[in-house]
Amino acid sequence: MHRPIRVAVFDTCSLYRMGVVQAIARCSQLLLVAEGATAAEARCALRDKDPHVLLLTMSALEGVAGKPELANRRSQCKIAVLTARDDPLSVSKALAIGAAGYILKAVTGAELVHAIETIDAGKPFITPELASRLLTEARGGPLVRKDTRKSSRLSYREQQMLDHASQGLTNYEIAAKLGLKEGTIKHYMTSLYKKMKATNRLQAIQASQIMLQPKPAEALPQLQIADFDVLRR
Repeated sequence: MHRPIRVAVFDTCSLYRMGVVQAIARCSQLLLVAEGATAAEARCALRDKDPHVLLLTMSALEGVAGKPELANRRSQCKIAVLTARDDPLSVSKALAIGAAGYILKAVTGAELVHAIETIDAGKPFITPELASRLLTEARGGPLVRKDTRKSSRLSYREQQMLDHASQGLTNYEIAAKLGLKEGTIKHYMTSLYKKMKATNRLQAIQASQIMLQPKPAEALPQLQIADFDVLRR
């Protein structure tokens, strides 16, 4: 984990962005290096400001992810979506595009800081309440099957793919990092999906989180309670 963690924030709502900036300013472990509203500004910050964590909207994420020339910098920077969308399709799409975190805008300042620190440490993050609901209320039953821990035995290469995917890297970026073809990455990802009884990255990452937890009660991080009204709105 970096100290301080260099953070860049991009959101079209200036009032909400101001609240995020204030939350970052109140934490000595975080350093704001850029802020703005558009994907173009986010790309400039990614290129010129070297953020460790980039917080942006879903539309801005799509604008950043579509630029192959930024792939190397993106592999060194963790990207998280700040959004009000709490449906499974949006979460799955964000992770597939390359997000390492999915943070709902209802979080408090303390929860936002916790999310940034978790993502900077290389761990995937989804707002706990949303992650819990996705696991239990997905159509057709739980998002992750109860027997996943027993049934999945990943090869070294498959585990390597999952680790990179958990860091928010796309298939294109994983291929570049490992010196493999993108088609080869897709083959390994398909194989690990089958083993983990998953149909997308969200399910696979959630399943891997469950497998790493010694007790079900510890599956989700404990929330910190703090009053930060601007971020609640």
